[in-house]
Amino acid sequence: MEDMVFSAPVTFALVFFLGFLGYRIFKLLHIPGGAIAGALVIVALVTSQGVGWAELPSYMSTFCQVILGIMIGCKFSREKVRQIKSLLVPGMLVATWMICISLVIGILMARVTELDLGTALFGSVPGGISEMGLVALSYNLSVPVVTLFQFVRVLAVYFCLPSIVLKYDNTEREEAADKALPIVDKPEYSKKKAYYVLVTILLGTVSGFTANALGVPVGGLLGAMVIVAILRIMGVPLEEVPRWAFILAQVGLGAFLGTTFTPDIVVTLQGLLLPTLVFSIIIVLNGVVLGLLVHRVFGWDLVTSLLATAAAGASQMSAIALDMDADAITVSIIQAMRLALILMLMPTIITLIIR
Repeated sequence: MEDMVFSAPVTFALVFFLGFLGYRIFKLLHIPGGAIAGALVIVALVTSQGVGWAELPSYMSTFCQVILGIMIGCKFSREKVRQIKSLLVPGMLVATWMICISLVIGILMARVTELDLGTALFGSVPGGISEMGLVALSYNLSVPVVTLFQFVRVLAVYFCLPSIVLKYDNTEREEAADKALPIVDKPEYSKKKAYYVLVTILLGTVSGFTANALGVPVGGLLGAMVIVAILRIMGVPLEEVPRWAFILAQVGLGAFLGTTFTPDIVVTLQGLLLPTLVFSIIIVLNGVVLGLLVHRVFGWDLVTSLLATAAAGASQMSAIALDMDADAITVSIIQAMRLALILMLMPTIITLIIR
């Protein structure tokens, strides 16, 4: 496959096809969060063989975030607005916990392996595959290693967390959601309702891309979510997008992440397999412990607590929250607060440490 090089249109078609194939396989195997995880795994497997994908435009990922933001924004109400104030303290707790644990893990990784301290620290920060890769590039650090750690962490969270959630939580939640899927998959839209769906997508797209252009962390999701939520609270009759669009958005995000798993990362993985696995296990367990703590202290339901404290992206965890009937608004807000604080604080903190 190393000699295969594709143009941008062919890359888009093939990556999306492989992602959808992964989603269907994971769905048949009843793996929770299969739309994202399935797409990510299948595309990653193909990418790791050296396929020459063209660079996918960033607006692909942003638009997928917009769809998820619309889905979450449409769930806002006056009661939910009052809930946001109560999320400031747990949001700061989660972010502070993650930052401290990341620093400890990064220092340990640098001592156990031959990695330089900067690469180990940026690899351990749960700030996103693309985000941390770009930051590492600006500091002339080992981008493949940073991307490897970020990728394996995300993969470990996607594989382990939904199963852990279902193990801790009442399995009737999963059964009820499965039974409800055929009903949700086939909505009947009137012409008037379809019109409001199109208006919602247009407003969400404009606000999401605007927020992204302004450099807002997870701007596609947050921009669409905020504007749609505000308008819904004001009484504007905006509508959720159909479930098939939501699934395709998840597939797109998973496929987009899968294209980062290049052969360079496979070669790097061979020498760092054991520390990478240990790192991933610690990250997953850290998220579970933090989720249990938040569940006990703040009284949230366990599924929401575990997803909100997972060391993965806001878009991906919000999508899984919607998939598992958790409080997607709480999950997205906590995850976005964590990501924003990490992106604002960690580069400066790490710079002071490695000097």
